[in-house]
Amino acid sequence: MRTGLFYKMDLFARGLVPLLCTLAIVVISAVPTRLPMLSLIAPALSLIAVYYWTIYRPDLLNTFYILLLGALQDMLTGAPIGITSFVLLLTYLVVVSQRRFFHGKSFGVVWWGFMLVAFGCAVVTWIIHVLLAGQFIDPSGAAFGLLLTIMLYPPLAALLSQAHKAVPAQDSDA
Repeated sequence: MRTGLFYKMDLFARGLVPLLCTLAIVVISAVPTRLPMLSLIAPALSLIAVYYWTIYRPDLLNTFYILLLGALQDMLTGAPIGITSFVLLLTYLVVVSQRRFFHGKSFGVVWWGFMLVAFGCAVVTWIIHVLLAGQFIDPSGAAFGLLLTIMLYPPLAALLSQAHKAVPAQDSDA
């Protein structure tokens, strides 16, 4: 059992990996591109990160962080403040309630679960935008964004899995 100051600082820093990874994804997803209409079909990269960390380390990416990250993403992208926070918190609550089912399952099962969660999030987000606009919005942009999100899950989950190796074990005595 280690108890030194540097060991505790190391554990603290490693415990920030999920937050910092998700923060980087939020910032990267908000970087302006020169692709026309990309904002209408943009993939929900932060959803991927929240889903991943909720399954594997929900203790390190809690609801407070998710609320702040969602609000930051809304501010960076110009979306109405609170939509992303609401969707990400809803995702967290759904996934944490099903965490036992997903934990230890094959990648295919986890990806299948992500597809269901992403579909639900896309529908909820689309409905919120329709209500805020006060008129019907063509759902094809949301559908294409959903497909992009689902297709980007495997490579982004692989990157998050590599980052997960730096996170201290959950049964640590720090």
